[in-house]
Amino acid sequence: MGMGPLNDAASAVESAAALEAAAGTGAVVSAAAVAAAVAVVPSAGGSYAVLQCGEDSEYVRQKYSGYFTVFRALLEEDGESWRVYRAVRGELPTDAEAAGFDGFVISGSCADAHGDEPWILDLVDLIRRLHAAGKRFLGVCFGHQILCRALGGRTGRSTKGWDIGVSCIHPTAAAARLFAPLKLPVHMPVIEFHQDEVWELPPTAEVLARSDKTRVEMFRLGDRVMGIQGHPEYSKDILMSIADRLLRHNHILDCQVDVAKASFDVRQPDKELWKKVCRGFLKGRLPSQQQQQQQAVAL
Repeated sequence: MGMGPLNDAASAVESAAALEAAAGTGAVVSAAAVAAAVAVVPSAGGSYAVLQCGEDSEYVRQKYSGYFTVFRALLEEDGESWRVYRAVRGELPTDAEAAGFDGFVISGSCADAHGDEPWILDLVDLIRRLHAAGKRFLGVCFGHQILCRALGGRTGRSTKGWDIGVSCIHPTAAAARLFAPLKLPVHMPVIEFHQDEVWELPPTAEVLARSDKTRVEMFRLGDRVMGIQGHPEYSKDILMSIADRLLRHNHILDCQVDVAKASFDVRQPDKELWKKVCRGFLKGRLPSQQQQQQQAVAL
């Protein structure tokens, strides 16, 4: 980040070549691909895309102008450029477009990450190509699960049922090392709304947080992929609007909604801490695994 226009353009072309190779089309970049990559030059503050995997609810659309705005409120900083792709509608960046982004955020969804709808399979394929090209990812809820699936893990229904409301997750020693500058607390409340979970991590991935209900609340794969089962972007009103809608359609029970409401009286998510966690990883501000190992040896 912070590169000048010429360096940005060079980086975009290099990234386009990496994407083309990852897609198995060879090392030669076509003139059209080069032109498109240069046209999507990242801003000086970084360029990011949200791959939105669910439709905006009427409530979120009216109050927040959609989930894209909600994610930007959590993640965006001055000087950055942000764009949304409606993945749930089959809208994904081309490889040339993707070359111009520094990182991708994958949202939640009412769909199952272990499903085989065409748009989900297309998303899995895109994740694999972009990961091979060295792009950064932050996945939330469904996004957390689909990253796991795409990169070699397994997901499915939780044996413990729905988790709705504010849950207290517990960072692992690996998370404490990764986020050492933030001095993570031993308990990190976060808003949850899911009935699926990660069953098995991709090879070499590590757990960053657990909870009493979910074995993998957070994970990372190397220095460029992180998933969060909870919703750091949510607020109480967003959660309750979804809960009320699902209750009206008999997808959840009254008692589950009551538990969700009551959970906010017990604890509140630390939104500022979650901003630092999400921004720090997505934007590459944290020590790499190699740096952490070197620090451990020095100690």
